[in-house]
Amino acid sequence: MTASSALHAPDATQLEPPAPGGTTLAGRLGVIALIATAPASLLILSFARGGYFPDSTGLAAIGFAAALVLRTTLAEYPFEGYNRRVALVLLSLAGFALWQLTSALWSHDLARALDQYDRTLLYVLAFALFASLPRTSARARWLLRSLAASMTAVALAALISRVLPHLWPTAATFYASRLSYPLTYWNADGLMCALATIFLVHLAATHEEAPAVRVLAAIFVPATATATLLTFSRAALGIGAICLVVYLILARPRGLLGAAVSLVPTSAVALHAGYAAVLLASDTPTSRAAVAQGRHVAITVGGCMLGAGVLRALMLRPDRLVARSVERLWAGRRISRRTIVAACGATAAVALVALAASGLLARGWHQFASAHDANPKVTRDRLTALSGEKRTLVWRVALHAFESRPLAGYGAGTFELYYYAHRPIPGVLTDAHELYLQTLAELGIVGFCALGLAIFGILILVARRIRGPDAGTFAALFSAILAWVLTAALDWDWQLTAVTLWVFIAGAASLASPAGAGARILPRNRTAMAVGWLVLAVAPLLVGVSYTRLRASSEQMLAGDCVKARQSALSAISLLPARPEAYEIIDFCDLQMGFPVEALQAARKAVHYGPNNWNYQYGLALALAANGEDPRPAAARALALDPREDLIKEETAAFSGTGPTGWEQAEPSLLIGALQTGRLSISNL
Repeated sequence: MTASSALHAPDATQLEPPAPGGTTLAGRLGVIALIATAPASLLILSFARGGYFPDSTGLAAIGFAAALVLRTTLAEYPFEGYNRRVALVLLSLAGFALWQLTSALWSHDLARALDQYDRTLLYVLAFALFASLPRTSARARWLLRSLAASMTAVALAALISRVLPHLWPTAATFYASRLSYPLTYWNADGLMCALATIFLVHLAATHEEAPAVRVLAAIFVPATATATLLTFSRAALGIGAICLVVYLILARPRGLLGAAVSLVPTSAVALHAGYAAVLLASDTPTSRAAVAQGRHVAITVGGCMLGAGVLRALMLRPDRLVARSVERLWAGRRISRRTIVAACGATAAVALVALAASGLLARGWHQFASAHDANPKVTRDRLTALSGEKRTLVWRVALHAFESRPLAGYGAGTFELYYYAHRPIPGVLTDAHELYLQTLAELGIVGFCALGLAIFGILILVARRIRGPDAGTFAALFSAILAWVLTAALDWDWQLTAVTLWVFIAGAASLASPAGAGARILPRNRTAMAVGWLVLAVAPLLVGVSYTRLRASSEQMLAGDCVKARQSALSAISLLPARPEAYEIIDFCDLQMGFPVEALQAARKAVHYGPNNWNYQYGLALALAANGEDPRPAAARALALDPREDLIKEETAAFSGTGPTGWEQAEPSLLIGALQTGRLSISNL
């Protein structure tokens, strides 16, 4: 590519390069539509509570399955992008999904296994779809642009919801002091905004993009940086900054000077404004005084965005002059990326040794491993706190689970149950806040190896792309994937598909064979293969729809409408009989409507499908008491499954030392009290 052509981005007609036999308009439109599924799915999942729950996950999986059906039946060579590297990652990821599903055999909890399987199946389908498209420079750049655009849109929505709450009102959250909209979790919001910043910096600094793209990307960096700050996510801020430096080291973009001049001062001013707005990080971010501070932040960030765009436009010509000077200066003396990476690695090693020798590293780890929360009175002060917020206690439980069953684990989705039985402290928790340890606990060495091969295979193979053409594009993708890999070791990003799905999309697009070099083998039976994709979509359909009806049933029951709640629960069971929550809702509704015999039948069904969940043993004890039968064995079993749960302790105390009459009299108040606490699983669907 010449210097002049590198300054201009390809237009849409260049998405599908000429191939033997020519290309058609339908083929180009198909490629455009395929690439567009990446930002579309990311946006949909982001505004669907981060894509955490089975309904949104199932919908996305069905969409990707449908796209694979269309590609299988309509494309001339539907799997031209496939190669050995793609096969390795795809088989590892598919094996992980199958192992999750198989784990229901020993966890005896099919519903949890299906929920986890469906999420991984979404990643499998997305990877299979994007790996099927042969790789070209234009497609890689368009994919990165589309990801940057969708992530930036999410970051802007998040920022507006905080600084201009009346313009974009959102529901209150239990941690109102930290920005969590739209993904509903502040750390995930922070990661999304940090990823957007990395991509935007690349687009603003690289000469692979047209001048207009560089200016447009620069405009939004102050906004995404400020949104990242307002989440007060230390992992997102720290890891995001580190991976941004990694990108700059690997890519060494020619427009770095112009990007730095336009982005550093404007982003610094915007960040200072966000940091100074203390009331935006309070428990009442929509109070009159907080709204006034938010308006000031909005005006400041808007001015910084305008300034960044103007400065970037003014620096376009100096960029070219600097690039030419650098090329002349280093002509014949080019330093390889390997040398630079080695030098940076040596510097980092020296720094770590110095920190260890000074004792700072040991003190930092001691603070991180302490049992104290990093929730000071002023939220912004948590940025300088090193507390791990009791994560190490949770990680020890995960390690204990792995040591108990190292080969196969306890089953997909069962860490929550194991944690409640062995937790060292009270509190609600569903995930280990650590993908790799949780995988070891739930799926053992087998599952860990399959997942590790898929994730680190993508990371390593994308890194190898940096040595070839489009080094800057793949350096940006590698740095962003690295940020996800690191944050996944500190949080539950895997479960939030909005911040994870793109990893497999970008990885697949990076690993695919170049256009013209892939396998041009026609499927023997396109129809059978298309039917296979549709069969894979059946599980997400059943799980997603049943969960939607289950969630409606829970809301109806909590609203006091047990007739509708019971109907919705039965509807959920008709699609997926293994949903124990539906039987629990029927149990509680029948108790409230005066049908104790039917309630007992439903309670026993719930225990059958979820034998290791204290919720269902608790409900069984209530149903037994309502029928005048001895509830104490069920209550004792519930207490063994969660020795620290106050609800079970109250139930055990109420049923001890009394007879059938006392059991029947205690049941109604215990049931109402349990529903009011919100600690039951059906209260948090």
